[in-house]
Amino acid sequence: METCLHFAVKLAVCAYVLYRVWVILFNERIFGLWNRIPVRPPKGTPEPVIMVVSAKENPDVVGKTTIVYLEDPELAAKVPAHSEKLEPTDFIGEEPDISSDDVESDLSSEAKKPEEILEEKERFEIMDDLAPGLDPDFSTGLTYEEMANAIGVLTVSTDNEKQIIEAAKTIHSIKDTDLFEFFTNQVSNLDNVEKLMSDCLDDNGKPLPIRKSKLELDIFDINKFV
Repeated sequence: METCLHFAVKLAVCAYVLYRVWVILFNERIFGLWNRIPVRPPKGTPEPVIMVVSAKENPDVVGKTTIVYLEDPELAAKVPAHSEKLEPTDFIGEEPDISSDDVESDLSSEAKKPEEILEEKERFEIMDDLAPGLDPDFSTGLTYEEMANAIGVLTVSTDNEKQIIEAAKTIHSIKDTDLFEFFTNQVSNLDNVEKLMSDCLDDNGKPLPIRKSKLELDIFDINKFV
């Protein structure tokens, strides 16, 4: 009896296992693997005929125009695409043009009296007198002609008294500046520059009535120092 019961249990278990395998293989198709297996057509089945359809080409008409006709702008302006009702306003219309003769101008000089104009001129003259003047000790810069004259006097021997005095005044005006170092280092040397100023100018930078000595400057040759 026990043997029959044991055999019946094993048979039931095997039947259940086979049933689950059948469900997995055929009903669930192993999670889509069966769909990936190519299906072979049965033998003797004719191959399907594939129809290739080409795009239909419409032949162009000889003399056909290619102009694109646009919409008439005047007609499009008359037909609003979207319109809304305007709110009422207090606008009563445009004012007529007013000529310049009808307008009184208190800012123009023609409307002022001569006494008022004179007072303005006097006020501007007073302001000009109060303006600070230029500092004579302050260098206002050099022009190209002044620099060219100073360089020419220091590099080329000349007897022109006016050019020599102007060169001395020019160099004195740029004393204690970078340009002064340019003249003493690049154009000439410090001894020649000081000799030029001492022979032509006094201690205040004013030209002397008579030069102390004839200016004989040593020509600066840069090749000696290269």
